This record gives sequence, structure tokens and C-alpha cells, in this order.
Amino acid sequence: MKSKPLGKGLQALFDETPLSGYIDKGVSFLEVPVDKIKPNHLQPREDVDPESFEALKESIRQKGLIQPIAVRQVDDGFEVVAGQRRLDAVKSLERSTIPAYILDIGDDKSLLEVSLLENIRRADLNPIEVAAGYKKLSDEFGMTQQEISDVFSIDRTSVTNMIRLLKLPKEIKEEVRSGNVSMGHARALLSLPSAAEQKLMTKKILKEDLSVRQTEDILKKVKTRKPKKGKTPSKKSSAILNLEEKLMYTLGSQVRIKTGKSGGKIEIDYYSNEDLDRLMELFSVIENKY
Repeated sequence: MKSKPLGKGLQALFDETPLSGYIDKGVSFLEVPVDKIKPNHLQPREDVDPESFEALKESIRQKGLIQPIAVRQVDDGFEVVAGQRRLDAVKSLERSTIPAYILDIGDDKSLLEVSLLENIRRADLNPIEVAAGYKKLSDEFGMTQQEISDVFSIDRTSVTNMIRLLKLPKEIKEEVRSGNVSMGHARALLSLPSAAEQKLMTKKILKEDLSVRQTEDILKKVKTRKPKKGKTPSKKSSAILNLEEKLMYTLGSQVRIKTGKSGGKIEIDYYSNEDLDRLMELFSVIENKY
């Protein structure tokens, strides 16, 4: 990784000997009593997979803890900087001590930076947790998005896109947390103007196992159709608008429902001969199903 002025604690995470340049008194690590260690009050990780946690416990039971955790001194004890899950696993095995690097971190801003960096480096955080961490650095510690991008060695646009994920509805964020909806899908969903449309498209992504490219293609097609000049858009009931929306995301095409006194009609756009074939195939599936 290209060297950047990350600060003493952050740069140490990238040294050949992890954290070696940031350990008090040059000690590699110490055996620290687990009952003297407090959780990280800025812990970026929120979700723990039960299966991976049990696998970690079994690994520690058989082989011991291969990588020490990192802590900082606070009051009469210590606080976790990186390794909360490893600490929890050791506690559940009823062990009294754990190997830990003692880091010289004085302020909460550096604590959050190091915690985020270490978790991201270990691929331990989902996109929503990373986004929440970036937002906390911005809101609580006054860091600009450019400063965050410099610290984490990513471009500023990526920081912006990550933070924007937090605007998604709660249900969609949960799907991103669980890995059912990818970062690419989530970015595409943000292009939709309403939470209702985002939720509807998410259901379609999950139901049909759509790729990011397929999702983006559908969203390009299902764009708002501008009314023709000289014509006033007709006023439709919320029930008709909702039905149009559902049909659009089911068919992946623009749909208009036109009602009259004794009936109406449904118009479905297609964008090429191949797209027409896709629709006919979809109708065949529906016909065979019912």
C-alpha cells in the first residue's frame, strides 16, 4: 500500500510487524486480564455472525489466539481498539487473560480511525457499518470527506457514496448489512426518488436475483416519462399510480394505465426487438403459472 501521512497509530497498522511502531515501551504484547478491558465505546462493528463467531471460538480453543488484540490504557484499565470479537470469544471460553498490544492513543478521533482501519483491513465491517463510521468522523469530529479519504486511502467520491447509503430505508439497509444486497445494488437504488420505489426495486432484486448491471438497466428504462408539450398530465388516483409503479418494476419497462368511464387500457413500452422478446417470454411464464 502506498505510504501516506496517516499518523503514528494508523501507519503502524500497515507496518510489516502490525502495530509495532505504536506500542508502549517497545513491548511486543502483554497478557492483559480480560476483566480489566472495556469495550470500545466507538466500536464500528454492529453485527456479529454467530457461525463465524463459533468458528473463531473453536480456532482459539484448539490453537490459541494467533493475533493479539489492540487496547489503549484508560483510567485503571484498558479499552479495546481492535479485536472486540476476539475478546468476546476468549471471555466465552472463560480464559482470564488475552494477549494485547498496548497502544498510545489519547483522543477518541484517533481511536475511531484506528478501529475503522483495522476492521476494514480485516474485512470485518459491512458497508453500512463503514458508512456509519465515516459519518461519525464527519459529524462528531469535524473531518471533511477529503480528510476521511486521505486517512483511509480511498477517493472522496467513494466516501460520499458510502455515507449516502445511510439515506436508504431501514429495511434496505438491513439487506445490505446481511449481504443480500450489494454495495453496487445499493448505489443504484439511491437513484430512485422515493423510499417506496427503492423498497419495491429491492424486492425485485431479491426475488429475481438481479445482478447490479441488470438492476441499472431496469432503472434506466423505468425513468419518469415527460408529458408531451401542450398536454396537461392527467390526475391519477394513488391506487392507479401505485399499480403503475408495481407493474413497472415487475416488467422492467415504463407502464401507463389510462382509465375511462367504462374501462381503460394499459400501455407497456419496449425499447428494442430483444426487449419485446423479453416481455413476451415473461408473459408466457405468467400464463403458464396461472
